[in-house]
Formats: sequence, structure tokens, C-alpha cells
Amino acid sequence: MLFRFGSAIFLAVAVSLVGIGLEKESLKLKRQVSRQHYQLEVLINAHAKMKLATQQAGSPRQVLNSIERGELDVKSNQRPASTNRRDMPLLQWHLNRSSKQDEK
Repeated sequence: MLFRFGSAIFLAVAVSLVGIGLEKESLKLKRQVSRQHYQLEVLINAHAKMKLATQQAGSPRQVLNSIERGELDVKSNQRPASTNRRDMPLLQWHLNRSSKQDEK
């Protein structure tokens, strides 16, 4: 009878200790998740601030002001922009035909 009582108490204590261990692990994981959510919010706010600063720095008014103050170097292109005009064969077919007839 004493053996049964002792084993019942041992079993109750073992179950409670396992429950306490599981609860501690659960709380540890919840803390990690809440810390990660906080870090995510901080990073989202930092990203939004950086994006705003980038948009403000790249605005036409800011760029023109920086050029006027001499903070930005403006490099001029020495050669003119190439037109890269493509011939339109369907629209210029009569020119090709008339030049071939002139050659004959």
C-alpha cells in the first residue's frame, strides 16, 4: 500500500515537472516570436524612412538645387545622341522601287 502511494506521488510529481518544462519552453518560444515581430516592425519603419529619404533626395527640385550649389558634377556628353532611326520598309517601299527603276 505504501508502495502504491509513493509511486502515485512520484507519477504526479513527474507529470508536473514535465508540464513545467513544456510551459517554460512554450514561453521561451513566445518571447522569441514577439521579439522577432518587434524587430520586423523596426526594420519596416527603417525601410520606410530610407525610402522616403531616397525619394526626397532624388526629387527634381533637390537634384536641381544640388547642381546649382555645385554638389553634383554634371558630365556633358561630347558626342550627340545617336538617332538610331530604323528604316520603315513598308512606308519607304516606293523610294526603293523608284531608285531601282532609275538604275535600269
